[in-house]
Amino acid sequence: MLKERLKEIDLRITELADYLQISRPTMYKFIDYYDTRNFDLINRKVLRLFNYITENELAGKKNVVNYILTNLVEIKELGSDEEQDTLKKVRKFLASNPKSKKCQFIDICTQTDAYDDIVYFLVDIYPLLRKKNLSDEEKSLLVKFKEIKSQIKNN
Repeated sequence: MLKERLKEIDLRITELADYLQISRPTMYKFIDYYDTRNFDLINRKVLRLFNYITENELAGKKNVVNYILTNLVEIKELGSDEEQDTLKKVRKFLASNPKSKKCQFIDICTQTDAYDDIVYFLVDIYPLLRKKNLSDEEKSLLVKFKEIKSQIKNN
């Protein structure tokens, strides 16, 4: 039952285990317990998530991930204040814009490394966008960025 619901919302069991920071075999065990109604053998947080997934017919993958981030992941697990602040911003953005292209991109970036080169490029040039005195190398990076941006706008 729960396995079919996870397939419906396109959420792989391996992904779910990763989000919850538990092993895949443990996740399978919890799902089996849930389907056989052995709720007392399931971690309370995981049980709350399973109930959320099965009781909310309109919940999709993004809603489930948002639920995990909002209700199950402890921010204090992260080391630095900077990491905590970043996670708070990401959670707030995901919660307020779940269907946006940025959310779709963030989701894709968490599942593949196909865009890593582009992301690294964008991160590198971001500080240059406001910098006044640029080196020749920095200028060439910005020229590439402006060309790409122009091509995207013209399509």
